[in-house]
Amino acid sequence: MTPAYTALDTSAYGMPRTMVYDAVRGDIYASYPATYGLINISAIAKFHRTGAGWSSSTLSVPGLQDIALTTDGSVLAATDMSSKVHLIDPATFTIKNSHVSAVAIGDSGSSNEVSIAFTNDDKLWMLTGTTSWHELGYFDLRTRAFGVSNPRCTNCSGGSYFAVSGDGSRLMFTQSASISPRPPMLYMDAVDNIFRVNPIGLDFFYWLSSLSYSGDRFLMSGQVVYDRAFGTVSRLPQPYTGVRAAQMPPDGRRAYMLNYAVEPGDSVPPSVDVFDTSAPAGTRVNAPLVGSCTLPDMPSCQTSYYPYYECSPADAGDSGRQQPDHPG
Repeated sequence: MTPAYTALDTSAYGMPRTMVYDAVRGDIYASYPATYGLINISAIAKFHRTGAGWSSSTLSVPGLQDIALTTDGSVLAATDMSSKVHLIDPATFTIKNSHVSAVAIGDSGSSNEVSIAFTNDDKLWMLTGTTSWHELGYFDLRTRAFGVSNPRCTNCSGGSYFAVSGDGSRLMFTQSASISPRPPMLYMDAVDNIFRVNPIGLDFFYWLSSLSYSGDRFLMSGQVVYDRAFGTVSRLPQPYTGVRAAQMPPDGRRAYMLNYAVEPGDSVPPSVDVFDTSAPAGTRVNAPLVGSCTLPDMPSCQTSYYPYYECSPADAGDSGRQQPDHPG
């Protein structure tokens, strides 16, 4: 069976920082922050599937930084440059109320990775503070109060990044993108809210990292898959064309990798490779390839600057337009 491929035209908005999928309603939310890349409309776009097409609408959030969705899909949260957490009703796509942090809400700058994340105890995790040395904190939806991590983050500096499981039970956290030597990567289980140092010396990720729905599989930097106890499940072979996106599906039994070259004149078509990541840790070195398909265009191709990869001039008109469905 040939995997289905559909395209969502987002060219009117540009390249988003964060894309969030609402599994309850089938909607996609994309954030376009106030200071991000070449597009700064400072708004959240909502894309709704209508039969064979899509409709879109926007919600203006002055000074927008990032967005995150609760695990049950009941609240879309947005942070802004005035240290507010806005709570948005996904059904009406309106801001219901806003809360101001007394210690300020930090941000990881122009990175396209996750800088706020919900765990399943309804805590929205974020950076706090106004300088490059910051801390790690949260906003609790249940108490409507802000708090700090346990223990407090003493190595948070120059950008920190999250990856969270679909059920919100496990949170992975990079402490810094600028300290040398790099401080260790932390993890936290929502059952006790205690941040711990990972036991195998992992230190840093800032993109291409994701967890399975339960958190029992973790793909780090699009290269290696680990289990919940940090045993090595397998490595993903790296293509010469370069990895543009990598993702674990909810069950964690596969890893999907989007690859394409960005050099002018390179005729290698974009491809999605599917790897088997279901084996127990310690039984395989490399994940076996179990499927592959080529795509008719280059998803997210744009002519911009680091860390967004340039495409050849012929592809410049496709800036930020396509989003592929996951092949099964």
